[in-house]
Amino acid sequence: MASDRRKPNVRILLAGLALVVSVAIGVLQYRGPAPLGPKASTEIPSAARMRQTLVELLGDPAEIHSTGTAAGEAFLRRLEAKIQSLGLTTRRIEVPWNPQTQGWHPNDRIDSMPADAVLKNLLVTVPGRRPELAPILVATHHDSCHWGPGAGDAGSAVVALVEHLRIMSTAQPIRTTHYLFTDGEEYGLLGAYSIAALDPKPFPEPFFVLNFDARGTTGGVPMFETHTGNRAWVKALIGRLAEPKITSSLAVTVYRTLPNATDFHVWHGELGWPGFNFATIGGAHHYHRPSDLPENVSDRTLQHMGDQLYSMHRAIDTMEMLAVGDVTANANAADNSVFFDLYGVTVVQFSETTQRGIAIFTLVLAVLVGLVQIRRGGPRMRARVGMIFKHALSVIAAVACGTVVGWGVQTVLYTTPWRDLRYTPVDFQAGLATLAAAFLIATLVLEWLQPRANEALTSMISDWTWLVSALLGAVLAFVLPGGAYLLVLPGWVYFATRLLTQEASWAAWFGWGVLIVIAGPLLALLVQALGPWRQPLYGGLVSLMAVKALTVWNVSRPPTG
Repeated sequence: MASDRRKPNVRILLAGLALVVSVAIGVLQYRGPAPLGPKASTEIPSAARMRQTLVELLGDPAEIHSTGTAAGEAFLRRLEAKIQSLGLTTRRIEVPWNPQTQGWHPNDRIDSMPADAVLKNLLVTVPGRRPELAPILVATHHDSCHWGPGAGDAGSAVVALVEHLRIMSTAQPIRTTHYLFTDGEEYGLLGAYSIAALDPKPFPEPFFVLNFDARGTTGGVPMFETHTGNRAWVKALIGRLAEPKITSSLAVTVYRTLPNATDFHVWHGELGWPGFNFATIGGAHHYHRPSDLPENVSDRTLQHMGDQLYSMHRAIDTMEMLAVGDVTANANAADNSVFFDLYGVTVVQFSETTQRGIAIFTLVLAVLVGLVQIRRGGPRMRARVGMIFKHALSVIAAVACGTVVGWGVQTVLYTTPWRDLRYTPVDFQAGLATLAAAFLIATLVLEWLQPRANEALTSMISDWTWLVSALLGAVLAFVLPGGAYLLVLPGWVYFATRLLTQEASWAAWFGWGVLIVIAGPLLALLVQALGPWRQPLYGGLVSLMAVKALTVWNVSRPPTG
């Protein structure tokens, strides 16, 4: 009997270990690609060349170059000289700052900008072989905040554009490509808004926009935001992201909870142009700090920034006319894509309409599973109700304990010198520690509180657990479709397996496997994106995952007696 009682613990270990492995693979993959050296082919981006450009532009020592300052003008002149050395022509678009005629993203920085500031946007145009085609716009901002030199934000993006300009200076694109370096972004997207206010614009309406920014200095560069009605574009382009392909339709939902905005807010939100938005999110403790220096910018980050621009520009520039017709015909379509990467290797994508269909079909499968179980008979209604009630209490207790673990980690951080910072040097480590500790505690609570019962009752609890998740997934598929896939797809797999095999244990394993594959790497991004002061949220979320893990081992627990 003692041997039998150890079996569930082995299953607990395997379920938890699978999650740990999934998160670990995500952490490794999402560091970014191996950087290329100075002798790399001149036809592709090189982190070493970008780093050299970054040091040249920022100066030694690196200077803060915020809008309206002498250092800002000096940085812009060095940028102009660097681009002109490639045989390309630069054009300044200077617009005096006027709050009466220009919109801006509301923030508390506008009062610290010089009153007589002139927004000095820089435009570089590389003519295409087919000038009649709508152009591509590649954009970032060249100003730093007034607290730090901005090597990451957005120096890393500036040098990626310069490196791509170097490549394009000897390899003419098909479509004319405009490279726009805006000013005043750090004060509220001022340069982008000044461009939006111009009539006529300094360039024709673009076919597509690639916007680059940074909220950190390390890790890969996710594609975290796109325009609404993006189905045709995502279908055509998402698979062409540079490896590691880091992206998720959930990211835009998370992003909108943060106090950040990029120029893409203007390109799409104000002007309605289609596009993809990219940004670094690792190493956020250097963001808007004096430590945002070249030596703190990862070579992997530089390489990935350059690779993303190179790969996506090539994908758009060489798009087949059939795909061009598709995206053009669907320019005003309301349907969006649901998408997510699998460990940075490939991207899964389907329409929101398809996701709703899967969510509804999953509920149909759940009903069929229930009907089969009713026909087979089983425990009395009183036993069913009692078991569900006890299970619900154990779930509440487990989630509460996981959340308390998060509060504990957060409380410890509040005792450190970092308590007044938005981001800390241990954001990532503290986030991963919170996930691990909360999952462990929630699992122990569930193991302790879950009553032992016969196979029919434990299978019923497994079905109910996944049914509640599937119902929530169906609701989210209509109200929050970008992230609903985290519940919809595992639920679909669970009930399809349950119906085909009639085995709750097989269904639980397959459902859990799908969940950790798509959610594990996302957890690694989540703790970087949200920062250090949301540990209770991390604890609560991973505790809910522990409830799913419960179904993996609970269906095979030895019965009472």
